[in-house]
Amino acid sequence: MPLSSILRRSTRPSQTSSLLRTFHTTTRSNMLHHLMCGTWTPPGAIFTLQFDDEALTLKLIKKTDIPHDEPISWMTFDHDKKNIYGAAMKKWSSFAVKSPTQIVHTSSHSMDHDPQASSSTTKTRAIFVLAAQKPPYAVYGNPFYEHAGDGNIFSVDSSGALSKNIQNYAYSPSTAIHGTVFDPTETYLYSADMWANKIWTHKKDAETGMLETIGSLDAPKPGDHPRWVAMHPKGHYLYALMEGGNSLGVYVIDDATHLPVYTHLSYPLIPPNLPPHTKLYRSDVIALTHSGRHMFATARSNDFSIPGYISAFRLGEMGNIEKQIFCQPTPTSGGHSNAVSCSDWCDDWVALCDDQEGWVEIYRWDAENEWLARVARDEDDDDDEDEDEDEDDHE
Repeated sequence: MPLSSILRRSTRPSQTSSLLRTFHTTTRSNMLHHLMCGTWTPPGAIFTLQFDDEALTLKLIKKTDIPHDEPISWMTFDHDKKNIYGAAMKKWSSFAVKSPTQIVHTSSHSMDHDPQASSSTTKTRAIFVLAAQKPPYAVYGNPFYEHAGDGNIFSVDSSGALSKNIQNYAYSPSTAIHGTVFDPTETYLYSADMWANKIWTHKKDAETGMLETIGSLDAPKPGDHPRWVAMHPKGHYLYALMEGGNSLGVYVIDDATHLPVYTHLSYPLIPPNLPPHTKLYRSDVIALTHSGRHMFATARSNDFSIPGYISAFRLGEMGNIEKQIFCQPTPTSGGHSNAVSCSDWCDDWVALCDDQEGWVEIYRWDAENEWLARVARDEDDDDDEDEDEDEDDHE
């Protein structure tokens, strides 16, 4: 059951560029695209799905077994899509991507910032990982639940595999970070701290990749629990998704301090006329389209009989939200997932992962007319039995 996905592009006929790796050669003029997905629970596996944008089909083409006790709840590519980095239970892991169906485990590292973090007796788990897109291409990981007051930074070797834990940078003893994002210059890192109810700002050393703390800002409301942050490509606006508040907060970046400043603009991620069931919904992630003209955000339901929601927003040239276009139900509750991803080469394609029934869907986004339409779904029942266990909520 895929919980998080990263969408990559492979072209037909074969060609290459600085942003893409190509694996297919054919005379057809349409394109194949590949998504790599992980799981929340053991056994560990990476699922490769293939989307054909002409036939509008989505199918599982490879299940790659990885270390059993290192399922990847969140993964990301490196700067040239030759490596995958994973948040893998008690480990941080890396994989060489030789082709969409040839993914090779290269390294696993423990969470060494706290002796209790890697212990099997604690709830601490690796939850989020972010790969730098600029040299020295360090990888930034965040543990979650307890003993999660420090982030872990890793260097990479010449092949891109995780090499050494070069720094454990500080947040606070009560911290549980669930998402981070760099500004466009990759100088400042912004972190969503669910348990301390804050947004943090760190500054990156361009030579070493290490971080120093600049400051933190409390969320607007005590029960907001910031879970995810995203930044507009222009770098002026930061968006914070509040898991507990089920809302999207809008921040501007102070030009002098580079700290976020709350604009007092907030948008609902579930219909505002619903009864105030504070534990029924948990908002999930944010994804911007390739152009930065639109943004999607999702919310999950904790009741399998009640759907989650997906919202779309129109953004101005500088990143201000011009309009919340819709807030519509997702096909299921979303389970632990309902994670949304946008294609990184055009605005046309959006992926949604479900963990209630175990599928991935592809949607076509009509940016001009602002319509979202489902065009493909992959359903794989073979591994459902591995994913049906109840797990602790992220709150």
